[in-house]
Amino acid sequence: MNASIALTVSDVCQRFTRGEQSIDVLHAVSLSAAVGESLALVGPSGSGKSTLLHLLGTLEKPTAGQIAIGGQDPNALSEPELARFRNEQIGFIFQSHHLLPQYSALDNTLVPTLAFPQESRANRARDLLTAVGLAQRLKHRPAELSGGECQRVAVARALINRPGLLLCDEPTGSLDRQTATTVADLLFTLHRSEDTVLVIATHDPELAERCDRRFALREGTCVEV
Repeated sequence: MNASIALTVSDVCQRFTRGEQSIDVLHAVSLSAAVGESLALVGPSGSGKSTLLHLLGTLEKPTAGQIAIGGQDPNALSEPELARFRNEQIGFIFQSHHLLPQYSALDNTLVPTLAFPQESRANRARDLLTAVGLAQRLKHRPAELSGGECQRVAVARALINRPGLLLCDEPTGSLDRQTATTVADLLFTLHRSEDTVLVIATHDPELAERCDRRFALREGTCVEV
């Protein structure tokens, strides 16, 4: 595989079975992304956007097809190897920030490092929080931060381990327009400076337009638009 291609999805299908009923959520989805590229996944609710993000994030395994991240098939790894791969290679940002209420902004940013600690991560966490404009709020807990500030902490947390792949599921969906624009600006700035592949599932056409490429999902199919 071309070294510049950091993400490859080849004929991926996903089927869920409940009792005797089977539901095909994704049908032969294929796409790829180069290092530093941003992709938007658009489409109506129930079209398979979140399912595809879960597959890219190795939270689920596809029924058929293959996914390669950085040239590696994560689904071929053992469970301990996969846990480490997911922790080190993939960052997640969701619509809700999912910060731990008892921890400060700094400690929340460091949560992904706890499984495999590295001494340098504390300085990186401070640098990331400074980059998202929270240098003076390191010790503040989520209840002491605004919704936009909490989401900025979530962005820093997702990037703490220098992942090659950054996955976002409606990252600005719970924010007002002005705050959403601010968070999106930060997200794209950090994505470019960190040279990650950025994949965003969104209903927001303005956010989708900021991505390098857009893929429309409908009834389990995926087409670049």
